[in-house]
Amino acid sequence: MSEPWVGAAFLIVSFVVAQILVVAMHVQTTRMWAGISEVQLARDLYREFYDRDKNYLKVANAIEGCQTLYKSDGGKFSHLQINEYLGFFSDLGLFRDRGLLSDELIGHFFGAFIVEAYEYPELKTYISRIRKNFEQPEAFEDFEKIAKAVESDPRFARLADFAQTMCAEKPEGN
Repeated sequence: MSEPWVGAAFLIVSFVVAQILVVAMHVQTTRMWAGISEVQLARDLYREFYDRDKNYLKVANAIEGCQTLYKSDGGKFSHLQINEYLGFFSDLGLFRDRGLLSDELIGHFFGAFIVEAYEYPELKTYISRIRKNFEQPEAFEDFEKIAKAVESDPRFARLADFAQTMCAEKPEGN
């Protein structure tokens, strides 16, 4: 009478072990696909940022050259173009908050651009004006969150220090 119970117990234990293995493989596969999806999203965003039809690189180069940005202040870029630039980084912050992009990938692909934009005096003034004039106190909050996260990364500490002063004494004519 013990043989049927041994056989049944073996089948039950085998079934439980098999289910545990299935769940473990599912979890591992899900994590792997999440990682692949994260990298794909980062690469898609990278391609968008470097797209020649967009103005992102033009704005970034103007920042690095300490040039005036906003057309109303004598620069080359419209309100929409500056909003798109800052909005791109705000989107990164949103994706980060939702767990879709890690700090590591955001820093790798966009960290220097984020730090330079965040520390750029004209953009700080621009954001303040948007918040005040359009009564949007939360405007570009996700941009600020992601910038602070990037600046807290030791890889960007020197750049953050430099960016705070790189355009402090703006050359004449820019």
